[in-house]
Amino acid sequence: MVITMFKSMLNSEKKRCNVRNTRGFLKADFHIHTKEDPYDSPYIPYTAKDLIRVAAKKGFKVLSITNHNSVYFTKSLWSYAKKKGILLIPGAEARIKGKDVLLINITKDDLKRIRTLEDLERVKDSALIIAPHPFFFKGRCLGNALIKHIDLFHAIEYCHFYTKQLVSPFFSFLNGNTRAVKVAKKYNKPLVGTSDAHKLYEFNKTYSLVRSAKNKDDVLEAVKKGAVRLVTKPMRPDLFFRRILGFTLKEFIPQRLHLRKKIPDDFHDFFQKI
Repeated sequence: MVITMFKSMLNSEKKRCNVRNTRGFLKADFHIHTKEDPYDSPYIPYTAKDLIRVAAKKGFKVLSITNHNSVYFTKSLWSYAKKKGILLIPGAEARIKGKDVLLINITKDDLKRIRTLEDLERVKDSALIIAPHPFFFKGRCLGNALIKHIDLFHAIEYCHFYTKQLVSPFFSFLNGNTRAVKVAKKYNKPLVGTSDAHKLYEFNKTYSLVRSAKNKDDVLEAVKKGAVRLVTKPMRPDLFFRRILGFTLKEFIPQRLHLRKKIPDDFHDFFQKI
């Protein structure tokens, strides 16, 4: 009986990963960090332009760079992405009362005005609001706060951070995606696949396919209406535990040492000019 359950769980995950017909769909990732992130900059080796170059080679058509509490979006960066065939939408991973929330199509001024989860109502019509990794074992995850404010969220993230073993019934309680799937189904919210990449080896493993024309308003509306497919495959165990080690070491560093001065709008370095 247990073996049957285990096989059924794995087969279900394989079906989720196997997307054959992608005509009319845009390959998208709505949760990515880059070196311009004022919180995680010391740990991220690639810039926004580096990421865009890699994403273009991987066939991505829509990206949102979502650095912590910061909207990193300039006209020159948007133009660079467009030349690479990518629609770049401004975004941020906001920390609201200690909880992480993804805000796609957000401005710096909008971000400053959001101080509580209730304030999300102010941008609900213009932005795409996603609950990132809501049920993982991190204090900054939304957890039950997502349930309390479910009407303020358009979608729920299916997080990349899991292995094949965590899909099995024996360890599924350790996989935050298990509850995310249940909550999404219960409240009729679309699941959005993202990489939450801080390292490039995390990128292009879990992402979304959005059935939409290639413009910002249509993409946002398509996700809100559930015209999105999840594509995902588990992380390799060695990379999974490598990231756990990185998370653990970072937690021992005081937050004031993480935070750097605000990245200026005209930020450039040598590698961005390549």
